[in-house]
Amino acid sequence: MSRNIWLAALIAAMFGAPVSLFAQDEMRVVEPFQLQKLDTQTGGFQLRANGVTETLVQTNPEAATLPALAERWETSADELQWIFHLRRDVTFHDGSHMTPGAVAASFTALLPRGSLIKNAKVKSVTAGDSTVTFTLEQPFAPLLAYLLDPAVPVLAPSSFGPGGEVTSIVATGPYRIESAELPQGLNLVRHDGYWGKRAKIERVRVDGVPNPETRVNIALAGEGDLVLEIPTTAVSRVDRSGEAHIVRAPVPRVVMMLINVKKPQFADVEIRRALSLAVNRDAIARTIMGSAELAANQYFPPAMKGWHFSDFKPQTFDLAQANANLDKLGWARGLDGIREKNGVKFAGMMRTFPQRAYLPVIAEALQAQLKAVGFDLTIQVGESSLIPEAQNNGTLELGLGIRTMIYQVPDPVARLTSDFATDAPSTDATGATGWKSEAMRAAVAEYNRTTDPAARLPLQRKMADILQDELPVIPITFTDEKYAVSERLQGFVADPVMQTRPLNHLSIKE
Repeated sequence: MSRNIWLAALIAAMFGAPVSLFAQDEMRVVEPFQLQKLDTQTGGFQLRANGVTETLVQTNPEAATLPALAERWETSADELQWIFHLRRDVTFHDGSHMTPGAVAASFTALLPRGSLIKNAKVKSVTAGDSTVTFTLEQPFAPLLAYLLDPAVPVLAPSSFGPGGEVTSIVATGPYRIESAELPQGLNLVRHDGYWGKRAKIERVRVDGVPNPETRVNIALAGEGDLVLEIPTTAVSRVDRSGEAHIVRAPVPRVVMMLINVKKPQFADVEIRRALSLAVNRDAIARTIMGSAELAANQYFPPAMKGWHFSDFKPQTFDLAQANANLDKLGWARGLDGIREKNGVKFAGMMRTFPQRAYLPVIAEALQAQLKAVGFDLTIQVGESSLIPEAQNNGTLELGLGIRTMIYQVPDPVARLTSDFATDAPSTDATGATGWKSEAMRAAVAEYNRTTDPAARLPLQRKMADILQDELPVIPITFTDEKYAVSERLQGFVADPVMQTRPLNHLSIKE
């Protein structure tokens, strides 16, 4: 494979590594987020996605739960106990055998750290001869999906210190950690004792590269086998490079405007509807995201069957109606064109972050579009952690964030709970700010008690309808994932539910 040597040398210098051609048994994965420390609470998704950690179940492309470390399971008549029958042929990365005692101890240590699985209210996890039993405080129908919370994988006893703290990641996946150079990346090596499909490529280097243009340059130089989050503006360049080609895959993700409804300029839902009417989603989706079909006229994308509804009144662009609504509400324009009411300016600062290259660009588009209805939008681009920090201390006015509905737990109710049906502090840049709906909370609670999928459908519609009607967040655009795949790599298929990048299915062309 040809190499753009000077660019490869520049990239290598940036990362402090020598220029070298990839060996046949090596693969490099480049992702947008860095792993700050080796723990499952903050880095669990990256560890799972790259084939290091696993849990009792896994998902298929339709987000259905399938056996993994557990071969099968059943529930008690009162639905308070879930009994999982474990595989007998599983070894941890340190060579020790996966026993029921080890699995129970791992969950006991990690469950308090799981931000999502805490909703399941697991009372205890106990070991049997070949089983582990989860005892719940109350029935919780979506437990299987919640077991995919990446914060609570199955880890070996050697992963834990004397106080139950995670000191290393010794798991069961097709790759094990050979060494870590944090926050830059991980060096992985094949787990030859893996119970499932043995990896074809012996070694994997995973690098976290937050800068989008640097990731593009890595792809153009042929110095990455699988490069994630390629900006729309660079797709044609990568495709023409001869080093890699672009694989595009829709993902269950929405870009949304976060709104602090406790601020007087956003408290009235009719104001939020006027702001929504002022957003030209088709233009944003077409020019920034590369496809008008990605315009988000409701919270859930069309591919999410049972959550997206074609008969919903869509969030559409109607500038005249937006201005008329604001006039009726008493928001008058000043000489500078900015509206004001009772001494409150129709204005706000929007926080966003640069790791997703399209977010600052969308923010600028919104700045121009909202000016047409007399709204003065300022933009601050910084660390993504600043948004939940501002949400929690009440200073957030507006934010532009993303929500991937099922990438951690393959059931949207997990995110609806954390975003719209809890009083717990926000841990990431998403969800409601100052908004509370008892109807949403009741629907979530009933969903969690309901085991029949057909009986869940009207609850799903109710939750989606509340978001459409009350607009605690304003959906802007859906997204697709753009992967740069090296011409020497074969076997890559994007996971539509974003649970993994099955690296053990990939190989290098001879």
